[in-house]
Parts: sequence; structure tokens; C-alpha cells
Amino acid sequence: MSNLRQTKAFAFTFALIFLALIVAFLTVFILATVNGINEATRLDQSKKAYYIAEAGLADAYERIVNAGLTTFASSTCANSNIPSTCTTAFIPSSTTDNGTYSVGAVNGSYTVSMVYSGSPRTNYVITSQGTYGNTSRTLQLKIIASSFSRYAYWSQTEINPQLGALWWISGMMTTGPVQTNGRFNIFGNPVFNGAVAEVGSSPNYYYGTGSDPTSTTKSDPSYIFPDGLTNNAPAINLPPTSTLGDFQTVASNGGLILTGKSTITFNSSGTVTVTGKVVDSSCKTTATYNNTTLSIPSSGVIYVQSTKTVPKCNSSSADGNATVQGTVNGQLTVAADQNVYIAGNVQYNTNPVSNPSSTDLLGLVAYNNVTVIESSAPAQLAVQGVMVALGGSFNVDQYSKNPDPVVVNGQTLDGANMSQFGSLVNYASGCTGIVNSKGQLVDGWNQVQSYDTRLLTLAPPGFPPLVNSAGQGVYAKLSITECYSGVCG
Repeated sequence: MSNLRQTKAFAFTFALIFLALIVAFLTVFILATVNGINEATRLDQSKKAYYIAEAGLADAYERIVNAGLTTFASSTCANSNIPSTCTTAFIPSSTTDNGTYSVGAVNGSYTVSMVYSGSPRTNYVITSQGTYGNTSRTLQLKIIASSFSRYAYWSQTEINPQLGALWWISGMMTTGPVQTNGRFNIFGNPVFNGAVAEVGSSPNYYYGTGSDPTSTTKSDPSYIFPDGLTNNAPAINLPPTSTLGDFQTVASNGGLILTGKSTITFNSSGTVTVTGKVVDSSCKTTATYNNTTLSIPSSGVIYVQSTKTVPKCNSSSADGNATVQGTVNGQLTVAADQNVYIAGNVQYNTNPVSNPSSTDLLGLVAYNNVTVIESSAPAQLAVQGVMVALGGSFNVDQYSKNPDPVVVNGQTLDGANMSQFGSLVNYASGCTGIVNSKGQLVDGWNQVQSYDTRLLTLAPPGFPPLVNSAGQGVYAKLSITECYSGVCG
């Protein structure tokens, strides 16, 4: 009898233990399931919060782009990296929207803050906090307005109005991004090191294509475009000639406006030597410079206007021409309502090729042409800066001269070398030399162009932000990062 009671007690105890194990297992299972569901919910909300934050960035970016040259003021935030601390956020706005929209069955929202700066040119830091359910994530986008110095070479057309099709030939080299709204004319095997885009469906190869870069009759596309060529690219229109007025406006406020034919020599000491005159609205001469050394103007812009643009001068002279040369120490732009002439080497005092921290920067902007004067320029010509011919070309005035030898593909030919560092923007391709029937340079200058990568974020004084043909701003996206505890990146 005693054994039976012991057996029953053992069985009952075992049953209780077993039941307890089952309850514990079920509890663990339920907790694990609940935690799994909660984790899945958290991950789902986190992912959606991220997408919502992205939507906030896209919203702000679109508004900035559509504003063209209009700038937006910075948000007022205790911490600009955490939009929820903003007392005045950029988005939402009571006059536009409240930043809330539906995502599935649950409302998600974003709040966007924005910090504007005009240095080195228009740029924004956009921070967007997206919230979905109980989860928030914050993203930050940095953008900077593009300048028309964004390309190593940029043209509206490769057909010169006076000379017809002009050719890129063997020996020519361009390093950096290239864009033409026309169609490249290729004679032989020049080299484009960088991203190249043309609106045309295919380059015009003079002798057709082959697979030998040393050929004098066939062009080898894989050698010419080692980084590829984009055909049928969308046109990106050059700034209109009216853009010249932007430089005149800057020069009228802390700059220098010269009237009539003028010369500017850049000095390594950080000054300029000027020959020219200043007139007032009555066409009265208020200052005359004759090889006069001046400091670089505070606005960094020297503008040369024709006498015909001053009504009281009663002149029809299109004499708004600037002749330049020398060593640039500092940042300066010379703009002319007719032409800019290059009479000799134009170089930076601190060469950014060997010293990327150089802050020297030059812009040469002409309504018509930027022209090298053959008779005064050295055979081994160096030009550093951003050259812009809004309505004309970059060219050499007597491109059939200058017999100094140049070596192309191991062969010595007549001609000279022109090293260009910076950016070249011209409406139409211009002529710098003459080739023979084999595409070999026989007179003039062989061009070697290199892009100044500092121009991705810098621009010479007075250069306005770029807008497209629809009047929208053009911006480069510098970075996009996620923020944690108010720290981004």
C-alpha cells in the first residue's frame, strides 16, 4: 500500500514537472513569437521611416531645383541635424503642406531642415527626419550648385559658323568630363580620358573606324574613348550670352569696370597691372590707367565694356576687348562684352597640378571669342583657368602660323603645344591649327587639355549658378548619409 502511494506521488510530481515544462516552453515560445513580431514590426517601421526620410529629401531637392536662382533661407534649429528641433523648419510649411501623408494604413511623416550657404557658391545641407509608427530615421543630403565650369570641355556645336566642321586629331588629349550638344568630328586618334557625352548618335569619323590607334587613316573608338562615350545624350544648353550681365553687376559692386580696349597683366605678387580707362554714365573719364598696378578688386571681377554700351558716349565702337597674360595669385575673373585675347602664358602662382591645396583661380569670359594672339604667345603656351566664350569660340587668330616643331606619335611636325588646365566652354568649336590629309598637325597649336577637379566645388568670382533651359537650378549631389544621435556621416 505504501509503495502504491509512493508511486502515485511520484507520478503526480512528474506530471506537475512535465506540465510546468510545457507551460515554460509555451511561455518561451509565446515570448519569442511576440519578440519576433515586435522585431519584425520594428524593422518594417524602420525601413518605412527610411523611405519616408528619403521622400523628404526628394521633396526639398525638387523645391530647390525648381526655384532656379532663388535661394532658400536656412531653417531655425537647435540642432540642424535633427529636424524635430527646428522652431522654423523648411518643410513642413503652413503655406505649402504639413509634411504628412499616408503609407499603407498608418500615417508616416517627414520633417525637413535646411542650411543654406553662398560659399564657395550656392550650396545646401538638407536633413530629413522620417517617422513611421514609433520609429524615426534621419538622412542628410549635401548639394552644391553647378557652375558652367563643370566640364573640361563643353560646346553647343562642333560646327564652326565660318569654318565648318573642325576636327579632333591625333596628338590632342582631353582629361576630364566632356559634353557637346553637337557631334564630334574625329580625324585619327585623339584621346578623351573621362566621361564623354554627345547629343549626336555617333561621332563623325573622317576615315571611318578600325582597331589600331597608330593608324593614320582609321579611328579606334576604344582607344579614343577609354572611359566610354554616351551617344544621344540629352542636350545641356550653355549659359546664354545675357549671363555676361551677371559679371557686370558683380564688377559694379566692389569690382572694376573699364571702358574700351584694355589690358590686364596678372602679377605673382597678387596684383594686376592695368591699362584702360573708367568712365561714368555721362561718358566722362574718371580714371585713367597706364600700366598701373592695382590690387585685385574686392569682388574679384574686372569687366571691360564697349564705349557703345554707354549711351552718352554716342559711340558705335565694339571695343570691349580685354588682353590678358601673366601669373595669377588669388582669385579673379576678367569678363569682356566683346573678346578676351591671350597674349602670353596665363598660369597660377601656386600650381594646383602639383599642389591641390592651391586657392588661385581665374575666369576668362567673353561675349564672343577667347583668342590666342599668335604673334605674342610662346610656342609652348600654358593657359590655366576657366575660359568661356558665350557666343563664340576658343581659337588662335593666325592658326596657320608658328612653325615650332611638335612631336605627334613619334613624328616631328610643324606646330606648337598648348597646355590648357581648367575648363573650356565655347559655343562653337574653334580653330587652333591646320592638319594635312593624314590628319597630322602641320601648323598651329596641338591642344592638351586637363580638367581642374577643384572646379567640382569651386568657381571663379562672379560665376553664377547654372540653370537649365527650363529655368531650373542644376546641382551636384556631394553626399548622402544617415544621422545617429544628431551626428551625420
